[in-house]
Amino acid sequence: MFFGLVLVNCHSVLGADNKNDPAQYILTIHVSTSEYVPTVLGYQNLTVTISGKHFRLEGGTSYKGHFEGLLNPGDYHARLSKDEHRTSYESDQEFEFLFPDGSTRRFRVVSQSE
Repeated sequence: MFFGLVLVNCHSVLGADNKNDPAQYILTIHVSTSEYVPTVLGYQNLTVTISGKHFRLEGGTSYKGHFEGLLNPGDYHARLSKDEHRTSYESDQEFEFLFPDGSTRRFRVVSQSE
């Protein structure tokens, strides 16, 4: 009986780790435009503003097919999920968006300006 109780408690603890912690998504990213890029895999480009700087981000859609799941303009919670600087003048960055349903999606920086 004790063994079964331990398994139930372990399952509850493991299940709790599957949710994304909203407290980790402290950035607000404003999406002003989103557009599909027609390729075999299908992806979208986002024009965004993050802390007053302008970026173009590239990432997938919510579906595998073409022209499905285009992200609506507006504000989204996000975090910087990749931030590599191999030199003092280059960067490789990626942002992970947290959506209201708890799902996430990553978008890579492909353009930046002030």
